[in-house]
Amino acid sequence: MRNTLLIIDDSELDRAIFNEIFKKDFRVLRAATAAEGIDQVRKNVLTLAVVVLDICLQRGASGFAIMERIHKLEGCAHLPVILLTAEPEPQWVYKGVEMGAVDFLVKPLAPIATQNRMKAIIEQHWGNEEEQNADAPPGKISLQQAEILTQRWQRKFLSFCHNHDITFASYIQRLRIITSALANAYCELFPESGLLPYDAKLISMAAGFAEVGQLGLPDDIIWGGPDQPEPERTQFFQHTKLGGEAFKDGPKEWEPLLTYCSEVATYHHTNYDGTGYPTNLARDALPLSAQLVHTAMVCSDLADRYEGEPDVFKMVYRALSLRVGRTLSPNMLKAVDASRKSLENIFRTMRRQKRTEDVEEKMRVRDALTVRHDSKEQPKDTDKGKRNSLFYIRNMKK
Repeated sequence: MRNTLLIIDDSELDRAIFNEIFKKDFRVLRAATAAEGIDQVRKNVLTLAVVVLDICLQRGASGFAIMERIHKLEGCAHLPVILLTAEPEPQWVYKGVEMGAVDFLVKPLAPIATQNRMKAIIEQHWGNEEEQNADAPPGKISLQQAEILTQRWQRKFLSFCHNHDITFASYIQRLRIITSALANAYCELFPESGLLPYDAKLISMAAGFAEVGQLGLPDDIIWGGPDQPEPERTQFFQHTKLGGEAFKDGPKEWEPLLTYCSEVATYHHTNYDGTGYPTNLARDALPLSAQLVHTAMVCSDLADRYEGEPDVFKMVYRALSLRVGRTLSPNMLKAVDASRKSLENIFRTMRRQKRTEDVEEKMRVRDALTVRHDSKEQPKDTDKGKRNSLFYIRNMKK
């Protein structure tokens, strides 16, 4: 049973705060040094749900080096590690994700937000006890093997992306967690669909590779997005075909993970009514895996749009309900509603990381408007124009 959390931090106060936050729900282990932390991981490898690791330990190895050592221990290749820091520098975020970190926590820790975020990550990574103990169907890839494979692929994938959009790693993490919540709800609501907890877990892994086909396009085509003029527009649409083909003809022992990755990469921009792209499938002919990830992407984009609202989930759900039959199926909306609690936590604790240039641009516009005392024009949201950056292009015209 994955009921143990480990924090490795040389601050006695931070260790005590972490213990206070989680002691009612988990068995909390604390380590002040790298050696103590590694020893605790070895002793508790079968019960550890997550390791929280301070990046800057004052004594001994840095957090990055410790994380690398942890993932090399027997049985720990897929153990989730969350990095803890007081200063979330962009280069640290990228390096951490590239090396296998699943998330970042920033000091000082906010108890409720930290609880919600941690629980969402643990649920997404390990699932419930039934899912943890379920054997893969005969001849199919195990969940542990699939997690190891997708983490390896994701590190390589992100290594190509960091020079384009430093925020993409955090977006992928949120997309996977939203997809997991929707897929688990769909399993329970519609058993006749044939979607099992095993498949739900694989689909959440596949969500991380929805946009992999964009690696095959020139940067100017990617930045132009779906609304650019021809012939660049048609060329942009080709990224779905490129992504789908990337996962075909792989080893049979990796199935059905490869099939789900291919379906998601190909149809993640296709609406339920067949609009979007590509347009060769619609409604029940659309793979359920792609429908789940497509809905998760729309949820994520709408959460960004309404992040300033008091009830983000309510706004997202209302917008989705107006798109039933076009963007998503009635059953998918029911899955969103059934995921309300999980999605509320995700929207509240995993907000889109703002890129440095976005913030700087907003400050320049604000300063320019401030000196115009005679102007009644309100500052405009310059971040909106930035959303057509790599991997944030979304076909929002549903």
